[in-house]
Amino acid sequence: MLSSMGDNIRENEEYVSVFDRMLDMDKRRAFIERKRSSYSVSEDEAAQLEAYILSDRCTDEIQRLREGDFFFKPPGLTMLRKKNSTRKRRIYRFRDNESMLLKLMAFVMHDFDYLFSDSLYSFRLGKHISGIFNTVNKNGYNKDCWVLKTDIHSYGDNVDPEILSVQMRELLAEKDPSLFAFLEKLVCRGEYWFRGNLVQGPTGALSGCALTNFFENVYLLDVDDVVRQNSVYYCRFADDIAVFTESKAQAEVVREFLRKTFEERGLEFNEAKTDICAPREGFDLLGFRLQDGEYDIAENSLEKIEWKLNHYAEKLVRKERRGELTREEAMQRMIDRVDRYFFGVVREERELNWVDWAFRILTRTDSLKRIDAWSQECIRFVGSGGKRTGAKYRVRYKDMRRMGYRTLVHAYYHGFERRTE
Repeated sequence: MLSSMGDNIRENEEYVSVFDRMLDMDKRRAFIERKRSSYSVSEDEAAQLEAYILSDRCTDEIQRLREGDFFFKPPGLTMLRKKNSTRKRRIYRFRDNESMLLKLMAFVMHDFDYLFSDSLYSFRLGKHISGIFNTVNKNGYNKDCWVLKTDIHSYGDNVDPEILSVQMRELLAEKDPSLFAFLEKLVCRGEYWFRGNLVQGPTGALSGCALTNFFENVYLLDVDDVVRQNSVYYCRFADDIAVFTESKAQAEVVREFLRKTFEERGLEFNEAKTDICAPREGFDLLGFRLQDGEYDIAENSLEKIEWKLNHYAEKLVRKERRGELTREEAMQRMIDRVDRYFFGVVREERELNWVDWAFRILTRTDSLKRIDAWSQECIRFVGSGGKRTGAKYRVRYKDMRRMGYRTLVHAYYHGFERRTE
């Protein structure tokens, strides 16, 4: 039987409501600064955000929300097909101004990060997943512990809005009643547009919106505390879970606790990704492979990377054949895409990119060599006009280097400089 950790909510001496914090111009400028520093946000997107967030209209709409005027329209549902799968992801999209308000709110609500267990790593400022691997390695958990590795099937879509509302009520209703009233209406309204029709039905954690991560973190807040209390080490990133225990029997107890709790909340294990691993037995976690104290990129992650690069290469070749790009232009775009994907185009040193977070964790370069080889394959494919034969090798490596290509292996051992042009 697992025991509860109890109440972990810290009392703030002087609490300022979320809407009041959203009205604070310094807070809004900090939000814009953070967005502008992100390589994932274009100049146009940043400019649109800034124009609205610092406007009088934004101020008026925040005040309306604070006063209980819920003017948000039902979101639109988009179904996106997953790679190599017939399954689709549900993405809910709000109107531009509503979406920007939610992004500002999500930024302000990082102030609630203290509510969550130290075991929770998903989308929290100052919590990097490298901390998981450093802890596991430093304490030898991968060598000495049994590991329950599991994944929640379609987590965000299966969050029960009524249960989530009860959980948010316990956390927020007394402290920030206007915020709670808004969030409750947002998740419990049960309406969305799909293919031109207004549909009635649950929307889960509104997957794809700026507050989805907060909703998902709240939904299992108490579960995180209980499992952490009853294991050697526990970590969760959204739907990805690893529990380190002293014995197989203890891992099985935790598994059954999670299975029962998930069932009560409308969630289910992804059985294909659920296993109990013996000490020193390798397993995948958060896109990495842990084996014999070494860390490399997991096979599934490598396949996704290769698919993305190949998909873009084929797209460029089609454009070239239609005469929309010259061969050299297409090749340059492929090289630029590889560089942006791995090294990132950033505006401030503090912004993480692919190699920043991956290099913190990796202890071997097998996967980097494979990615380098595949990147060069895609560049040669584009540079040869779509040839898969030996003709692609007419595209010389020194030409790739001249056009800006660089390898991950070299960057791993010798460091790299970001390109900001």
